[in-house]
Parts: sequence; C-alpha cells; structure tokens
Amino acid sequence: MSKIIIYLLFALLLASGCSSRVLVEEGEVLSPSELASAYYDVPVKNFTKEEKTDEKNKICCELPRSRRHDPSNSSSFSSSSADAAQDDEEEIRSVLEEDLSNKFDIPLVFNEAVHYFINYFTTQKRKVFANWLKRSEKYVPIMREILKEEGLPEDLVYLAMIESGFNPKAYSPAKASGPWQFIYKTGERYGLKVDYWVDERRDPEKSTIAAARYLKDLFNQFGCWYLAAASYNVGERKVEKLVELHNTRDIWEIIKYNTLPRETREYIPKLIAAAIIAKNPEDFGFERINYDNPIRFVKLNVPKATSLKCIAQAAGVSLETVRSYNPELLRGITPPDREFVVKLPYGIDREMFYRKFSDMTSGQTKLKGFFPYKVKNTDTLNKIASKYGISKETLCLWNSDSDTIRIRPGRIIYIPRFGVDKEAPTEKANLESKKTRFASYKKKTFSKTTQKKKIVYHKVKEGETLAIISKRYGSDLNSIKSLNNLKTHRIRKGMTLKIPIDQT
Repeated sequence: MSKIIIYLLFALLLASGCSSRVLVEEGEVLSPSELASAYYDVPVKNFTKEEKTDEKNKICCELPRSRRHDPSNSSSFSSSSADAAQDDEEEIRSVLEEDLSNKFDIPLVFNEAVHYFINYFTTQKRKVFANWLKRSEKYVPIMREILKEEGLPEDLVYLAMIESGFNPKAYSPAKASGPWQFIYKTGERYGLKVDYWVDERRDPEKSTIAAARYLKDLFNQFGCWYLAAASYNVGERKVEKLVELHNTRDIWEIIKYNTLPRETREYIPKLIAAAIIAKNPEDFGFERINYDNPIRFVKLNVPKATSLKCIAQAAGVSLETVRSYNPELLRGITPPDREFVVKLPYGIDREMFYRKFSDMTSGQTKLKGFFPYKVKNTDTLNKIASKYGISKETLCLWNSDSDTIRIRPGRIIYIPRFGVDKEAPTEKANLESKKTRFASYKKKTFSKTTQKKKIVYHKVKEGETLAIISKRYGSDLNSIKSLNNLKTHRIRKGMTLKIPIDQT
C-alpha cells in the first residue's frame, strides 16, 4: 500500500505545480483530464521502419528537465502537506525513475488526470479492470510480438486494454468491433475483411497488425505518440484541425481548450493509468488474478463451408475452444466461398487431424453452391428447410453461431445447395451411377442394332397391346418401348408408335 500512496502522491504533487489556466467559459465544470497540464516538447520527425526503437521513442518520451514541475510550488496543498511532500520528494523520484520510467517505451506523464484514472480503475472499476488483467495475459504476448515486428513501442498494447479490455467480441454503439475497436471503413483500409461469414476485426492477430500499421501512419503524420493515440480514438482529421487551430502539438494544451470530445480528452490519461497499473498490478492491490493462459496456436487449412463441429472433433477439442481461437468466425461453418485457415491449440498433430478430418468428411454430400433468401412473413425455419430439402440444423449452421436462429420478415439468410461428391460417392450414388452407365450402354447397343433398321409408324387401334404389335411387325418389344420412351407396357388407342423393323 505504501507504493500506491507514493504513486498517487507524486501525481498530485506534479498536478499541483501545473498552471491552472483553462480556456473555457467561466463556471464550466471540466473532467479531470481537462485539468491536465504537464508540458513537453514534441519535435516533428518522420517515422520509418528502419529507425531503432529507442530512437523513435525519444521523440515523445523525453520530458525536458527544465519543464519538470517543482512540488514545492504547489498552492493547492496545506503547508503541512507541502512539508510532507518535500520530505518524500527524493523517494518519489526514485520510485518514478527506477520502478516506472525504465519499464515503459511510451511517453509517461503524471498529472491530475492520470491520478484520477489510477484511482478510478482501482476503486470504482476495480472488478472490470481485474477482468481486463485476467484477459490480458492471453493476448498481450502475441500483440507485443506483432508491435515489435512492426517497429512500434510495445506498450501501445494498452490501447487495446482501454478500447476493449482485450475482448475480441467487443462491439460499440458506433459499430466498432474487436480488441482494437476498428470501425468498418478503417478496418477495410488496413486489410480487415468483414462479410456475412467473418469479421477479421475480431481476429487478435490480424487486427493487431492492422492497428500497428494505422498507428504507424498516425505517428508519421503527427510525430507524437499521444497525438497518434488521440487520432486513433477520434480520427486524424479532427486532431489535424485542432493542431492547426490551436497552433500546438502538445496534447495537454489541446485538451485544455475543451474542443476534443470527452472520450478523447480522457483517452491519454486512461492509457497511461492503465499501463502503470497493468505493469505493477500487485502494487495496486491486484494480487489474486487468475490470469488466462497465453494463446498459442497452429494454423491449418480447411475446405470451404467446413463445420466448426467437424473441426473440433477432428482436433479432439471442444467446439468452444475452436470458437475461442477463431473469434472472427460468425457462423457455424467456415466461409463457403473460399478455403479458410483455422487456428487450433498449439500441439495439435497435423497428420492426425487431417486423417480424422478425411475419415469424417468422406462420403458427405458436396457443396455445389449457395444463394440468398429473403424471409417472408409466413416463413418458419422448418418451412424454409423443407422447401429446399435441407435440415433445420443445416440452416442454423449456415446462418448462426449457435444451434438456434431467429428469423424475421425481410432478413436475408443463405441456403446451401448440395450434390454428390464424385471423389467419395455414397452407396446410393454408386447404384445410380451403375444405372446410368447401363442405360447408356443400352442406348449405344440399341443405336448400333437400329442402324440397319428402318422406322415405320403405327397408330394404335382399340384392343391392341405392345405384345400384339411387336409380334405383328416382328420387332423386339423392348426396342419399341425404348424408341418411344415408354416406361411400362401400357399403350392407349390413338397413340402413334415408332416401330423398328429389319430392312429387306
């Protein structure tokens, strides 16, 4: 608890030395983030992948010593508080420099707003933050690895923490999705596919790659990670206009003008607070977190429209595990218009998987295509399934991520069309194939035998049968049936039959 007191006291001391000038209407109440006033210079520099990580981070991380605040100048503390603060100043700076500053590769600024959100996450939102910490261990390692590969500060991973709490299925009122909360247009710009079958914004790996490249572009534009992060939240055009309007690249100065949305004004303090707590959870009382295991996986190719249940059975894992490793899949099958790379727990035997998968799918009806169907007022699942000759379970599999599906008039669902897999025919298919071949053989044989025959026409009279007519013309009865496409021996008065007879 002593370290918590030190952290919070230090934040208050720094904040107390900041200017109290706030450029808003008189009497307006501002959030703590609007009172932030720690200042640092941000020289503009173009960011390239070849630059070393430590050189890039210096652009925003270094807080000039000449601008560091002197806690003894605080006017918001009593004299006794100020005296106590002076006595502890050396220890506080030691904690900052040794315990915190060296642990971060993003800018670290303490002020009243940061202090507020440290307190907020450790009190009011303690249970929520504990869940974020629990989930973080699952995704942070792979996200850090991607950020490092892209040449970005690894601590930007905590943007995903304040965006979604590392929840791949997080979905905002603004229709932002996934751990990095991409809206559709931005996700599409950075290569994330979204359709009826998948939402790659929910893929922790692909969305982190997209977020890293987006943040890199924002850094190139603004030359500062704080402005890049603010732009990630509110959009680069908005921040660009405010930088020009207020003639400053200092995010804390821009915040004081109260021209950013509240969510964005609180964004940077939340990021710093979350990073500080997440890197020192025990110091803030988060001592009994049952962390999720880090996600590790292998990638396997599966055919289009593969059932997730089939994948789970072939891999020897639960369906929930398959869904957990592939949160981007929105239905009970993989996309029916393309092959899919599925992720499965690390250690899965590839050969064993494909052997089981082959055994399970051999003999199955083959997908021939699919088409959209607009639900009508009188439709039910059973009615639609019966109409198109598929099961209700198949209909749910194609249009839901569970065993049930809610339909309403006007909704578009997809109906699969199946055919027999020629490479793995069923017993019934084999029988039909034999019949077809036999019929073809008969047709060819008949064709050869009738090449030297001529055709005469006979109009059926009352009382005549095929047998009588066949005997009369000396023609084979089955040949007459085949030539006239008769399935039975039944004929009727007035019919005109073709009769093959030998040429003389």
